[in-house]
Amino acid sequence: MTRNIAKIRITKPEELILACESLGNSWFRGQGSEKWRLESTLERDANNFGVPRNALWEREQTMLRLFKKRAHLYLRDFEAAKDDFEWFSLIRHYGGPSRLLDVTSSYLVAAYFALCDSRPKEDAVVWAFRESIITKEEEQNISELFMNDAKPALKIASPDRFNMRLNAQSGYFFVPGSLSTSLEDQIARRFDTDFMKKFTVYRTVRRVKTEIGHRIWKLVIPRTTHGEMFRFISRCNVRAYSLMPGIDGLASSLREMMRAFE
Repeated sequence: MTRNIAKIRITKPEELILACESLGNSWFRGQGSEKWRLESTLERDANNFGVPRNALWEREQTMLRLFKKRAHLYLRDFEAAKDDFEWFSLIRHYGGPSRLLDVTSSYLVAAYFALCDSRPKEDAVVWAFRESIITKEEEQNISELFMNDAKPALKIASPDRFNMRLNAQSGYFFVPGSLSTSLEDQIARRFDTDFMKKFTVYRTVRRVKTEIGHRIWKLVIPRTTHGEMFRFISRCNVRAYSLMPGIDGLASSLREMMRAFE
């Protein structure tokens, strides 16, 4: 029987710690608005520009060929990808559309991105997915998923070689096996969860530890608490220059002066 998603509000840093530590070894993802769906950048671009879902695999293959053809002009030798999974992770790394969905084993990293991407008058969210065991079989042959529009089965994996940003962010990817089925539907199948069911809302953070039946938790961070939360995360040295090594991370860290002003 599929289970519904649990939802709780996180209003103080200590509540974030209590909730996420209670969730044990989970995958986390931060998003700037609790209204946003769990969708890849490829899906989002397709929705924005009216690309039908049945055309996505072919468009993905075309984008991959174009990227491979020109990437050597910009990449250093050690960055050159060894397989398609690494190529798609590089596309995602440099901001291109990809079927991959970023997740992390660090809830502080997830909270950082949720707060950095937050919008005025909107609550941020940290998603928690209760599963941490990845078998060797699951991480093998990930590149085969990109060869055709395979069955809709989600895998959790990382490339054989981490780039600097993935390493700094304790990053992994949710990798959907099909582009014909939405990423959110494939997440639901993987975690035996129904996104259409009404969420169960809990009022105390301590329920996270006792209500272990839920496979997915939605931790909502109210907009009024973002300043306090961000200052706490910064004191933990979760900053742009540590999560995005290089001058781009240093430049991005200057935005934190605005976020910490609240």
